Amino acid sequence: MSSSVLIFLPCLLLVPLMAFSATPEGASTSGCPDSCGGIAIQYPFGIGTGCFRNGFEIICDRSMDRPVLAGTTKPVPVNHLSIRTAEARVYAWNDGDVQFNLEEVYRISNTNNQLVVIGCNTLGYTQSQRSEGNDYDYGYYTGCMSYCNNSHSALDGACAGVGCCRLDIPPGLTDNRMDFDVDNYTFHTADLKMDNTTMMPVWLDWAIRDNLTCVEAKSEAESYACVSPNSECRDSSNGLDINECENHQEYPCRGVCLNTLGSYECKCPSGSHSADPFNFPCNPNFPLAAKIAIGSIGGLFIIAVVVFISLLAKEKRRMKDYFRKNGGPIIEEVNKIKLFRKKELEQILKSSNNRIGQGGFGEVYKGYLRDETQPVAVKKPKIDVKLAGQFANEVIIQSRVLHKNIVKLIGCCLEVDVPILIFEYVPNGSLDKILHDSNRVPLNLDLRLQIAAQSAKGLAYMHSEITTPILHGDVKPANILLDEDFVPKISDFGTSRMITVDDNYASTIIGNWGYMDPEYVLTGLYTSKSDVYSFGVVLLELVTRKKALDPDNNIILGNSLDIYAKKKRLIELVDPEIAAIGNTGIFHSLAEIIVQCLSVDVDHRPEMADIAERLHYLLK
Repeated sequence: MSSSVLIFLPCLLLVPLMAFSATPEGASTSGCPDSCGGIAIQYPFGIGTGCFRNGFEIICDRSMDRPVLAGTTKPVPVNHLSIRTAEARVYAWNDGDVQFNLEEVYRISNTNNQLVVIGCNTLGYTQSQRSEGNDYDYGYYTGCMSYCNNSHSALDGACAGVGCCRLDIPPGLTDNRMDFDVDNYTFHTADLKMDNTTMMPVWLDWAIRDNLTCVEAKSEAESYACVSPNSECRDSSNGLDINECENHQEYPCRGVCLNTLGSYECKCPSGSHSADPFNFPCNPNFPLAAKIAIGSIGGLFIIAVVVFISLLAKEKRRMKDYFRKNGGPIIEEVNKIKLFRKKELEQILKSSNNRIGQGGFGEVYKGYLRDETQPVAVKKPKIDVKLAGQFANEVIIQSRVLHKNIVKLIGCCLEVDVPILIFEYVPNGSLDKILHDSNRVPLNLDLRLQIAAQSAKGLAYMHSEITTPILHGDVKPANILLDEDFVPKISDFGTSRMITVDDNYASTIIGNWGYMDPEYVLTGLYTSKSDVYSFGVVLLELVTRKKALDPDNNIILGNSLDIYAKKKRLIELVDPEIAAIGNTGIFHSLAEIIVQCLSVDVDHRPEMADIAERLHYLLK
C-alpha cells in the first residue's frame, strides 16, 4: 500500500463564536503584548502569564517571527486570529501526530475545511472525541477510500475516488491525526508523490467551552467570561448545538422556525409565501383582500361590458337615425355616390397632420381610403345642426354634377349628425393660394386665360347645361382648385341652391363679402347673375394679382368711375408679370368682360356661357 495524505480544504465562512469583544476586533489586556509577527493578539488570547484565558495561550516564536499555539507537541504556527468571527488559521504537520487542544477550546471548522485522501488503494478517516461507556473508542468515524493501480490511472482535476477522494468535516471534530490544506483543492496526479513533511493550513473554530449556554454561563458569575461592557456572549454552533429559534433578534424568522444541528430553517406555513421568510413576513397565497379585490374587479368588468354593449347599441341606433335624417334612403338610390361607414374615415380624421384646410363650413383632410392608391379630400363639417341641411343639399347637388372643371364627389358618410363628404383630391390647392401666397407661383398670360376660361365653363355648365340649374353662391379664388396641370375645378357647393325651372332666383344664398353681388345685398335675391358678378371679381384678381379688397381693386368695384374710366384704370392695374409681354388688345377685351360682369345693372351682365365662349376665344 502506498503512503497516504489526508488534507483539509476550506469552503464557506461561518460566524460560530461563544464569547468575543464588541469592539472592532477586541482589545488586548493592559500591559500584555498585543501583537506578534504582525498578527494582533487580543483577549482571550494572550502572550505571557496573566494575559490569556485558560486554553488560549499564544507563544511568540522569535526564530520564526510568528505566533504559535502553546502546549503543542510540535510548533503550530498561527497566521490569523479573529475575535469577531471566532476563528483561527494555523499550520499543522502532515505526520498527523500533533497535540494542540488539551483544553478543548478549538474545533476543526466543519464549514471552512474538507478532508481529502490522496493515494492508491488508500483509506483515510477521522473520528470524533473519545466515547466513554461503550465498546468503541470514538463516537463515530468518517472517511473515504481512493483506488488506483498507479499514478497514470488518476486524472488531473478529478477527485472522485481514483487516486483522490474527499468528504465534508462533521461538526465537533477535535482530533488532528491527519494532514491539512486551506485553499480550494484541485487534484493533480503529481500529488500522489508529494512530500509528507509538508505543513498544511487549517481553519479552527474557537470558543470558551464550559458545556454551558450563554444563559447558563451568566448564572455562574465567577467563571463567566464576558465581564467587560464591550463584550457579548453568543452560543457556539460548532461543538454545542443551540436553538436559534429561541433568539429571534439574533436569528430572525418571519415564518415557522425549525432548529437544526448547527443552524436553523425558516419556512412559510402551508398556504402562504414570502420571497425571504427570514426577513419578510409570509403572506397568504390568496388573501381575503385579494378575493375582495378580484370580486370587485370582476363585478366592475361585468358592469363595464354591459355598459359598453348598451352604448354600442345606442351608438348604432343613433347612426341609423342620422342616416335617415340625412337622406340616406334617398341617396342610396344615387348610383354615382358611394356611402362610407364612419369607421372607414376615422384613420384619416383622427390625425391633425392630415388637415389641409379649414373654413366657415368645417375642415378638410387629406388621406387614403382602404385599398386605394389615390388620395382623397374629406370634408368634415362643424357640428352645427343649422348647417346640416346645407351639407345634405351639397350631396344632392354634387351627385348630379359631372364635369371636368368641377370637383368630383366620390361619396359621403351619413352616420353622423352632419354628413361628411369625400371628394377627389386636387393637389395644387386653391387659386387664392397660387395668386396671393408669399411664395407665389409664376403665372403667364396663357395660363391665366386657361384658368379663367375653364372656370367659366364649369359655372356655365351648372347654370345652363343640366336639367335643374344650380347656383354656386360663393364663387371666389379660394373655391377654385387647381390640379397638377393647373386645370381649374370649382368646389364648395355648401352655399348652393337648386332652382327649379319655374324659379329664377333663390333668397337664401350665403356668400363672401368682397365677392358678393351688391344687388343681392340690397334685395336679398340671388340669381345666376350674382354668380357672374362674383366671377368678375375673380377675373379682376387673376389679371391684377391683387386681392378683391385691395384699395386699387376697390376703385374698380366701386361706383365712382364710369365704364370707360374703369376699363382704363383696370388696364393700368394689370400684373406687370403679364403686362410687359401680353397683347394690349387682350387686356382691353378682358377689361371689357370684367367691367360688364361687375355692372350694377344686373341686366347688363353677360351669361356665364357667353363669358366662357369669349374667354375661350381670347385663349385661342
